[in-house]
Amino acid sequence: MAKLDPAIVDFVRTAANSEGYAAYLRDTLVELVNINTAPDADLQESAARERQLFDLIEREARAALGAEATVERPPIDPAIGADPAYSLPGYAVRDGKVPPVEEVYAGRTNLQVLAPAPAGGEPAVILHAHADVVPPWFEARVEGQRVFGRGACDNKAQIAILLAQMKLLREMQEKLGLKPAGGRVYQFTIDEEIGGNGSLSAVTDPRFAKLPVLLHDSSNLVPYCAHRGAVWYRCELSVGKSGAASAVELFPFVVLALEEEGRKIREETRHPLFTPAHAQTSHGILGPFGSSPAVVCDHVAVEVVAKSKANPQRVGMKVIEFFEEAIGYYVRLYGDKTRETDPATGKPKVGRHFEVKVTPTPDSTILRIDVFGKSGHMASVAQCDNAITKAAFLFSGLVKAASKYQQVEAVGRLVGAPGDGREIVLEGCQGFTPAHKMADVQARLAAAAVKGAQKYCKHRSRPFDDSMVRMSFDRLHNDAYADSPDAPPMQALKTACAAVGHPLPKPLGWEVSCDARIYHHKGHPVAIFGAGKLEQAHAATEHVDIPDLQKALAISTLATWSLIG
Repeated sequence: MAKLDPAIVDFVRTAANSEGYAAYLRDTLVELVNINTAPDADLQESAARERQLFDLIEREARAALGAEATVERPPIDPAIGADPAYSLPGYAVRDGKVPPVEEVYAGRTNLQVLAPAPAGGEPAVILHAHADVVPPWFEARVEGQRVFGRGACDNKAQIAILLAQMKLLREMQEKLGLKPAGGRVYQFTIDEEIGGNGSLSAVTDPRFAKLPVLLHDSSNLVPYCAHRGAVWYRCELSVGKSGAASAVELFPFVVLALEEEGRKIREETRHPLFTPAHAQTSHGILGPFGSSPAVVCDHVAVEVVAKSKANPQRVGMKVIEFFEEAIGYYVRLYGDKTRETDPATGKPKVGRHFEVKVTPTPDSTILRIDVFGKSGHMASVAQCDNAITKAAFLFSGLVKAASKYQQVEAVGRLVGAPGDGREIVLEGCQGFTPAHKMADVQARLAAAAVKGAQKYCKHRSRPFDDSMVRMSFDRLHNDAYADSPDAPPMQALKTACAAVGHPLPKPLGWEVSCDARIYHHKGHPVAIFGAGKLEQAHAATEHVDIPDLQKALAISTLATWSLIG
């Protein structure tokens, strides 16, 4: 690993902090964000948007590197379907099934840019950033030094940094007369957000086996050599033969049981690079509400039809009383986000916890109950507010109280949900560290879901049967990984941070998972680094600040030079 000459450090710092590079990063990022790379069931359209993004990256790479660049678009290898790390692309579901890997990835590619060393040396480092984003997509806008938009933070910011790095390294070599000893490979991959299938294909290229990897993701300018694992669960809930009319009664008990198991996993977490906070539990989808298992759900709405002779307003007031008591329990465990300020808006993170609207009819009272939260990346669930978890506290209290009001006949269902309401699909994610094995985590979540359903049946004096809970884990299932803090890419980042005077915290694992573990498990030393705060990844206000991009550019460029110079 090359030492960083003071002249190199001064050149890179000055250039990265210039107005010229600030404008390049801003303008390039806006253009990147405005291409929607959230894949969906229209696979041909998804492929077309990915090609549009890769056309932009290729344009900028060739402008920066000239004839020096070799640009490749390797197809996604169908053989990844046999790899245990392969994740079913849930966005491609048709008629309840995910198509074969050959169909999902037909005509779809990654993109890689090879920048050979003028001195003729072999490639010395892989510089990686993923190109996909989570739904829902929204276009870019600029407010002062901040760029908003889906992917602005996760992960188009890192692509903009790598494109700017290509320019900066070429300028540095030309103006300082430098020739690096080693080349570099830029890899831009698809489908990271659903489990890393693009990287699973890219890592099979034998030309780059076991090279050090600087993986760029929204790490808030902190280098990491480890990250927690994550498993997405899909829980199909049915009232089965219990006699209940709606699965709305069932889901709260399953959610609370999963939360309890998640707390146990956190308490058991013991690893020198991880803390209990790395083992998060988050629920992303409940019926029609939510967008992804990895995105904290911010809204759930339930309609309850209650047949009672009581005054409708009294019924509504009684429900509010139950809910206010339940909210007290909830905020003691998860905090009160109505009292916390969102730094992105300057307003409370959550305006109100819930709202109850009462509509009387001739023979019943209809209650519409909206539960509100704050969205964001599931790894930042502690800073967000999960509406599904909150709703579980509210509605479990109603179900438990139902036995005291047997004269009231009530049926609830999710607003906008198709069907008769007897089935609900719940999806979410459990984070874990190397202290736990993935298979054990999956088994514990499945057992917890059954336990929750059994608890519901006990409260309602109804029989439990196995058809009430069907748990599966065939989508994202990322293992945890931990590399040495002394590995070359981590040392390169530490050297670069020290050179620009950027202080670093004590080494810990990243509180989210990414494609780093794919490269690690295939024999690559790998470290993670990038701009953007994790709580903004996947958020409704997703954004990144230009000064952070500039600092990340300086650090990434110097770390890269230390590996190739």
